[in-house]
Amino acid sequence: MTGEALVLASRWANAANRRREGLRAAHEQNAGALSDLLVTYMRLKSSRGARVSQLTLEHYCESVRRFLIFTGPPESPERALNQLNAEDFEVWLLTMQQTGLSTSSIKRHLYGVRNLMKALVWAGAIASDPTAGVRPPSDTTPAHAKKQALSVAQYADLLALPAALHLTDTLRAHRDVLLLELGGSVGLRAAELVGLNMDDIDLGGRHLRIRGKGGKQRTIPITTQIERRLRAWIVSRSALSGEKLKTDALLVSLTGRNYGGRLTTKGGRDIAAFYYRALGLSPELWGLHTLRRTAGTHLYRATRDLHVVADVLGHSSVNTSAIYAKMDTEVRREAMEAMERLRDPQE
Repeated sequence: MTGEALVLASRWANAANRRREGLRAAHEQNAGALSDLLVTYMRLKSSRGARVSQLTLEHYCESVRRFLIFTGPPESPERALNQLNAEDFEVWLLTMQQTGLSTSSIKRHLYGVRNLMKALVWAGAIASDPTAGVRPPSDTTPAHAKKQALSVAQYADLLALPAALHLTDTLRAHRDVLLLELGGSVGLRAAELVGLNMDDIDLGGRHLRIRGKGGKQRTIPITTQIERRLRAWIVSRSALSGEKLKTDALLVSLTGRNYGGRLTTKGGRDIAAFYYRALGLSPELWGLHTLRRTAGTHLYRATRDLHVVADVLGHSSVNTSAIYAKMDTEVRREAMEAMERLRDPQE
């Protein structure tokens, strides 16, 4: 049965069932049932439909659980889901701000719960969306000032770590350096990294096929260094053939019960965090998206062409890629020095 068929066959498919189950879930403040309703609604009714990423859905379900903690225990909630008003959500936002949560995280949580409210309206459990007029807190810090990339020197040191720290474990060293390279040089998103399959690699044609956000696909050329990393890992990976290899994924887990299975996004983040920690980087930089920002920043510095950055990273608009130009302080420094030379050629 397809994913769409599974959704349609769920408890939310029939309008009468949907209202009954929605009312019950809201009354019981049942996190599991409400999350199920939210996911079904997002799959069927959101503009992206079946293209909504699994990571987005997981984040929204996390927001639902966080909000239910705020409303109170299911047996005696301080705020019933069918009696909420805009002020309740404004208090929730203020509470999150007071805990020191970042503005971007607060926005994400509001969007997640807002979609839950829309799902409850769709189910007929509430009459209208009480979050409609609620706005997330504004952020006075520009995005490029908050998001950081690794310097060229830091990135080179990062790529040298797997071989240095795993002298007797070439299998792990080859996998890890490829993961870091695909993130930091190709700029793959976390889901794109772990979603790569063996048949997405064309060493003869020297390119990768990437399945990106919203079901979009793009083809990325392979550089000589990335080709070398790929060949080394593919040879090492072949040692897992047989019962140890459980997937056609390019990157596989080498730990626990998932040994030989597809590497998860959490597994990828844990691998990157291990090397960030070894390099002495601030926890603010720990994350696979740091590698993507690094790729975007370095690519812009090398080309000064936002269209190339957008094409490689899979951005639908160069406006999205423009943040990498703003993040690169070296570009701005070089521009100011060039201005000085223009004004005073003797300098």
